[in-house]
Amino acid sequence: MTTLSTVSPRGRMAAPSVRPVVVYGRRWCALTQMVRRYLDRSAIPYRYVDLDQHPEVHSQLAWMTGGRVVNPVVDVGGRLLVQPSIGELQWSLRRGGRR
Repeated sequence: MTTLSTVSPRGRMAAPSVRPVVVYGRRWCALTQMVRRYLDRSAIPYRYVDLDQHPEVHSQLAWMTGGRVVNPVVDVGGRLLVQPSIGELQWSLRRGGRR
């Protein structure tokens, strides 16, 4: 999600900020790996959170998704995608100013 540019203290325009893409999943999940490979090939920076190593995040995701947590959950600019197809991911990335 692109935000409006702001003026820095020196009067110059600051670059617009784009929220990071975050992939929540598990290393053994084929769909999680497919999403990660797509982002890598597309040179889209993202942060990966392994739910096996961070189980406390699972309950937060359950709350944010209304209880539906299946691998992967992808946060694109504040929009949560639960087990997205590549087409859904592409659409969300374009909408968030990533492509």
